[in-house]
Amino acid sequence: MLGQRALDELFDTLARYVRIRDRAAHTTFKTPDGEFESAAFKSLFHLARQPMRSRELAESLNADPSTVSRYVAQLVDLGLVRREADPDDGRATQLVITDEGRGRVEAMRTVRRAAMDQAMSDWSDDELHALVGLLGRFVDAAESVIAPPCAKTGSGSLEALVKGQK
Repeated sequence: MLGQRALDELFDTLARYVRIRDRAAHTTFKTPDGEFESAAFKSLFHLARQPMRSRELAESLNADPSTVSRYVAQLVDLGLVRREADPDDGRATQLVITDEGRGRVEAMRTVRRAAMDQAMSDWSDDELHALVGLLGRFVDAAESVIAPPCAKTGSGSLEALVKGQK
């Protein structure tokens, strides 16, 4: 069994990280067309990987479909995303990132890379790779016991663990 003190320190560190992430996520971007929530731009990273339906985007963002619909409307208005007929079902639409949207994603990646390069200037590439590997392993393990909000609770859920059922 892992040390309880170390696990408590993990949660304290994660809480600090979440505060930083929340501050960044609740900011807005000003564009020539108005002010937009930064969370809307997070959608672009998902759409840069592949086109998807709005429902799929909401699932990948773990967000309410109505919120994602508002984000998508903003991104479409900015010309960063377009709606196209779904090739698998012409009655449905999928969201496709535009070239301008891809440019915005690359610009945001450049800013993020520069910020982390500055914050981690005394880290080696090996240390960064170790962090990425361990953090990925941690997230995979955490996802296996923490059910998504819409999942039914069962014996493997966090709720069951808290109740002592596992």
